[in-house]
Amino acid sequence: MNDFVKYTLKVSEEQNDIVLAFLSQLPCDMMEDFEEGFSLSFEKSENLDEAVTSLMDIIERFQLEYEKEEVKAQNWNAVWESSFQPIYVGTYAQIRASFHEQKKDFQHDLLIDPQMSFGTGHHATTYMMVDAIQHLDLNAKSVMDYGCGTGILAILAAKEGAKPVLAFDIEENAYENSVSNAKINGVEHISIFQGVLDGVEEGQTFDIILANINRNVILDSLEQLEKHLNPGGTLLISGILIKDIPVIEEKAFASGFKAIEKNDRDGWVCYKFTK
Repeated sequence: MNDFVKYTLKVSEEQNDIVLAFLSQLPCDMMEDFEEGFSLSFEKSENLDEAVTSLMDIIERFQLEYEKEEVKAQNWNAVWESSFQPIYVGTYAQIRASFHEQKKDFQHDLLIDPQMSFGTGHHATTYMMVDAIQHLDLNAKSVMDYGCGTGILAILAAKEGAKPVLAFDIEENAYENSVSNAKINGVEHISIFQGVLDGVEEGQTFDIILANINRNVILDSLEQLEKHLNPGGTLLISGILIKDIPVIEEKAFASGFKAIEKNDRDGWVCYKFTK
């Protein structure tokens, strides 16, 4: 693994949402939020210059203060282990890494190796997606996990009896992470590939589609997702900020979806649509 470059940005409360919307589009390997702003870590690779140029454009646009530091590869595990915290969704599910204590009395104990696949907002958006999943009937239902990240939503769906389950992500590390986590959780029958939505077979449809990604990807994909959803099926999406609700609704309704309900947590939104 290569070394990393970490940028820490100071962002005012007034700028927080809009800056986050821009930062969320960057191809960083890890993004964290803290009280005074955000930190972004980029692996030193052939794409580093392009990513940093985009980051600098955002910094200049909003006149942000920032600091830069080098993070050695051998120290990276300690960095994310110290920052990654387990997620508890009622008594339904605990999502934890191997170095976390296993608590009892949860319906599902989901073990993951994050490998930097989680970023800013992961607790809020993952929490809401998992909370919504527990109220669905997934037994023998076909499920797509679009932009699977760690694969945790596909893994949970499989544990709830969903079959078949298809998961994919454009990032190689996310694909590898999902394959590893599926094995750890004993649901290796999940079909996982590295790629984009166009990689899903034309005409293949699902009872439930899960997409915890970001606003722009969701907006660009809604028409295509509608074609992959069975009539009466459910689309669960998150990775959306509260301020993005109007534009998401407009595009979703125009694409043939009907809104059932939405929830918000820490400034993020989870939407449940049907076709």
